[in-house]
Amino acid sequence: MAELEVISSQAAYERFLAPARALEDGVVEECRANIALAYQNAKQGVDAVLLREAEVATLPGVQVELLRELPELAKGLAFAVLQAQRDLPAGAFGPLYERAVQLRRQLLKAADALAEAGLLARAELEAAQDEGRRDVVRDCATLARLMRRNEERFAGRSPVTPADVGEAELVAEQLGALLAAPADPRDREATPLLIEATRIRDRFWTLLTRRHDVLWRCGAWLYGRDVEERVPPLQSRPALVRQAGQGPSLRGTAVQAAQRRTEGRPAPVAGPDSSTAMERSKVRFMVRVGFDFPSR
Repeated sequence: MAELEVISSQAAYERFLAPARALEDGVVEECRANIALAYQNAKQGVDAVLLREAEVATLPGVQVELLRELPELAKGLAFAVLQAQRDLPAGAFGPLYERAVQLRRQLLKAADALAEAGLLARAELEAAQDEGRRDVVRDCATLARLMRRNEERFAGRSPVTPADVGEAELVAEQLGALLAAPADPRDREATPLLIEATRIRDRFWTLLTRRHDVLWRCGAWLYGRDVEERVPPLQSRPALVRQAGQGPSLRGTAVQAAQRRTEGRPAPVAGPDSSTAMERSKVRFMVRVGFDFPSR
């Protein structure tokens, strides 16, 4: 919350509210992201791509100004997230809903770890998640049932205890009853406000991810295989940094290996058809990565 307060901007929120609302309902994704991390990675990616702005401007369908706005869009998203958090305790079900979000995250992480360990089929985990518009109540209940069905197999191997599973079941049941019941007159305004704030938050996140996808494609064209270093995914963590007295960092090792691979290679020589060859390679690359750039 403290990090979000630092980077959030109401002006940016108001600036991007209209395009966020204009997104079609079917494409909206739930925001489960670290927004401070997304902001830093968006800023790094924009800086790297706009170092070669003249080249980016020649790519088909790319609007450089939309790329330049990405850090500001992330600031607007931070404000939207704060709005949703502030409205959360306002409803009668606020604390219960907040606990459901925590339990869902806990159960999902545990189930994912168990799937990685081969104790749970990945297909079974995916079936337990709502792939459309995610619903906290449904996810809690479904994940709790998944854990309950495999309770004996997970015994002693899962970070989630039977008490956690039981609480998730109870919270989902209570929330379902609250949402189905007529609203308390004192909370008639609070619940719609929370729902709307959450929807706007998700729309801001979706707008950011869609525009960042265009930025990544530009970075892939400019930097090839080094794109992940220059234009990191929104939730990518920085590489490990070498501490004093230790060996080289993971990033440094990768860079050194890349340098060794390129040593001794002759420098490319431009021939009379180099321009044509470049255009052909450009077209092939765009086809390979789906360089369609729909207007946003």
